[in-house]
Amino acid sequence: MKYLIIIFFCLSIQSCAQDCENVYFTKNDKTWFSNYNVGDKLIFKSQKNDLDTIFITNKVLKVPNRNCKTFVSGGFDREFARIDYKMKKDSLKTIEDYFIQINANKKKKDASPVIRLLNLEFSSFNNILPKTEQSELKTEWKNIYTFDKDNCPYSNLNGKFGLTEFEWDKEFGLVSYTNEKGEKWVLIKKE
Repeated sequence: MKYLIIIFFCLSIQSCAQDCENVYFTKNDKTWFSNYNVGDKLIFKSQKNDLDTIFITNKVLKVPNRNCKTFVSGGFDREFARIDYKMKKDSLKTIEDYFIQINANKKKKDASPVIRLLNLEFSSFNNILPKTEQSELKTEWKNIYTFDKDNCPYSNLNGKFGLTEFEWDKEFGLVSYTNEKGEKWVLIKKE
């Protein structure tokens, strides 16, 4: 009887694993990661003339292939993207981390990203994206999301860098960030 139960359980798991649905990004989802490629260099300058440089070091795109892990994914094989960066901070420190990751979401019309910069991380799992606004810095930055300690549930990552907010434009990506001393770095060039 014990062996019969084990065999039945294994067959149940196998039959569930075959029920797998591919989930793809919407056009809107793709705007979160399509503006960066490996080798891109982003240069930021603060009002104190401090320069920071972000290098895009890795970009992973996973396309669904009906390979589900039922208990983990709930029967969905989701399209996935992740971008990693290396940052030369104030000419002194080099930081490496992931910049953005996003999974296609079957339950939502559009997926929301997880964005991490230095010690702040916005996670769409717990929070709703803030409303976009026109940037006060440049007129071409029209859809700015402001992420700060109020909507970033994780604010002590990767050491203490004192970041209090960062701004992200869906077309241009990261455009500025500010520390607790009020120093603000603004994107001046993308190469």
